[in-house]
Amino acid sequence: MSPRKIAVAALVALATVGGALACGPDFPWQLLDDRHATLTEPVAFGFSFDATRLVATPQDTLRAVEPSDPGDTSSEPEVLAIERHEAQSGTWQALVPDVPAGARTAEAFLQQLQAARTAADGPAAQAAGAGLPKAVALYVAGAVEFQAQRYDRAAAYFAAIDALPQRQRAIRAVAAAYMTGRIHQARGEAEAARAAFRATRALAEAGAPDPMGLAVASFGEEARVDLVEAGLIEPAPWPIEAVADPAKAASLIGQAVRLYAEQAARESKVALLSLRQVASLLVADADVLGQVIGDPLVRRLLVTYAVSREGPWDDESSEVVSAGVIEAVLKLPTPTAGEEIDRLAALAYRTGRYDVAGRLTAKTDRPLGLWVRAKLALRHGDREAAVRDWSAALAASAKEGMPDDLDDDARTRLRGEAAVAKLSAGAYEDSLRLLFPVAQTYWGDVAYVAERILTIDELKRFVDGLPPAAPKPRRASTDEPAPRDRLEDLRALLARRLARDGRVAEALPYFPESVERWSDDPAQREVPLAAEARVYGNAIDAARPTWRWRNVSRAEALFEVAMLSRKRGMELLGTEGPPDLAAVDGNYTWGYGQESPRGTADTTSRSEPKAPLLGPDEASRFAASAPTPDKRFHYRVVATDRALEAADLLPQGSQAYAATLCWATRFAFDSDDEARAKSIYRRYVATGPLQPWAKRFGRDCPAPDFDAARDYWPKRVLHLARRHAALTLVTGLGAILLLAGAAVAIRRRQGSGSAPS
Repeated sequence: MSPRKIAVAALVALATVGGALACGPDFPWQLLDDRHATLTEPVAFGFSFDATRLVATPQDTLRAVEPSDPGDTSSEPEVLAIERHEAQSGTWQALVPDVPAGARTAEAFLQQLQAARTAADGPAAQAAGAGLPKAVALYVAGAVEFQAQRYDRAAAYFAAIDALPQRQRAIRAVAAAYMTGRIHQARGEAEAARAAFRATRALAEAGAPDPMGLAVASFGEEARVDLVEAGLIEPAPWPIEAVADPAKAASLIGQAVRLYAEQAARESKVALLSLRQVASLLVADADVLGQVIGDPLVRRLLVTYAVSREGPWDDESSEVVSAGVIEAVLKLPTPTAGEEIDRLAALAYRTGRYDVAGRLTAKTDRPLGLWVRAKLALRHGDREAAVRDWSAALAASAKEGMPDDLDDDARTRLRGEAAVAKLSAGAYEDSLRLLFPVAQTYWGDVAYVAERILTIDELKRFVDGLPPAAPKPRRASTDEPAPRDRLEDLRALLARRLARDGRVAEALPYFPESVERWSDDPAQREVPLAAEARVYGNAIDAARPTWRWRNVSRAEALFEVAMLSRKRGMELLGTEGPPDLAAVDGNYTWGYGQESPRGTADTTSRSEPKAPLLGPDEASRFAASAPTPDKRFHYRVVATDRALEAADLLPQGSQAYAATLCWATRFAFDSDDEARAKSIYRRYVATGPLQPWAKRFGRDCPAPDFDAARDYWPKRVLHLARRHAALTLVTGLGAILLLAGAAVAIRRRQGSGSAPS
């Protein structure tokens, strides 16, 4: 099996595993789940990123033309598409001027092409394609013979293309040279195959058309010849005898790696699969590994493979591979040089060779080396030095002119780790400043720092200092969800913190105009949040203590606060992380943020129970920022509290009193507080009026009639007066006489007073 096919099989297996792991909610990795593990984990970067940079950037224009799925080794669909394009573009028409115009349409060409491709042999294919450009007809005839493994006949057709005049030959000259190389492969003629593949590239570099990207493919095919001759691929796909000399075999392997590297540098995904599989074959044999490790290019490939996040796919094999590579490298007389030093340091760290990693990074000023040195400092307990090196690594990665040795994922991880280090050192605002640019990746960590560690005023200052959001780009497809606007999310997080703290007026500018929520009714999926936040704020103001005769109006405002707290509590008051999980609309109990400053770390194993890497006052800040009460869907409890406060202000005999208690009971049930719900019901039974709807008290509740509650006492007095008319008359006359007597007494007292001096 060829390296390409072996790599494809492994890739398919990996895709299956990834699918299994990806089932369920798409929760992010969180750095703060286990800080010690995060900061001491080995550095990893992308194999693909480094493998495309093993050789210098090509100066030619050769580029790969490959299937979107590099595991698809059949190029037939791409060839057909290219031929269709040639026919439709007029390229073929110019090459067959002696054919009648009616036979030179694109449709006519494609019909002839199909007939030629399905012919039984070369002569039949040539006859069927008689109206095609000569080079195209010869190429198809040769391809038919090649597929039938009649290599001598195929070679004759490809040679005939070279004999055509330049104008006719050019369109398939590169393809003919490439297929000639394939024929020499199949015959076991290694040197002839190499010569043909090199000729393929030379023709393309000289300007011959290469729409199939065969010049780049020829790098890989030549490399396969070298690997077969080196004996690395067994059983051999062609009758090429493996060399007996280990030194010669090592040279061939080094030559193959360079060819694959040249192919990868020209954007070939197939080459990346091949390089990864070559590395896996080399590390699987200690003897071969020892023979090839001296080649600088092979050594860099192996170190890249060993420290890559795309290398071996299970922890055990990864450790074995890494240990094997570092052992082989350290046995060399001069194991390090130039750009390899930092990657070798990363490998030494991964394999527990901390002394070696320390020596290699002692004088480094490059991002990768500084990153490794920061991890070493932390292992030695020197937090100050660790924070300094993380900051230096991050600064170096952004420095103009610094060698680019980290891919985007590694840069993101470096920034995240620097933020964790700052957090653990008590530089909380600096931590958020580092995290926010990578909020799409580490939103759970951003939410923890912003919601639970910074004070509200610190967070407000941070948010106010951010640049305004850029206009949202138009989506190419409405079927795909738009990426989250994390600036808007952070502003909404701040708004909810302010609202929970009672600072609703300050919160209003930070609420988004609307939010999307899932609903069976499409008309209910977009919630006009800013407008509802203003209503909520107005209700809070209207509910403030005032004159007693306004109690019913206050109760109405409190009830509106209660209803909004229950209906829109997640959007207006909910915590982004635990306990409410607004980040996932409360649909899950975990996934973003932290329930404790210690995260989810297992302090009995990887983490350090004596040094949990917390900031000096982080635990107290976390406790101070907790919602009240600190329980899931806490705003439902808030709704219950506000409804009870409303009931306290209403006449106990009113329908509004009974209905408000009914809603308070319902909210208590929603909060899973059955004991409180029963207590409220007992209060209703003891103090409230009998209502016809009370059979389902706390389940089906009517709207409170606040207008009737306002008229409750005047109507009550009038009703009593009508029932007891005589008593009312006597009481009224007595009151009049009492008032008249009081007036007379006051006037007499004023008349007897002394005159002013």
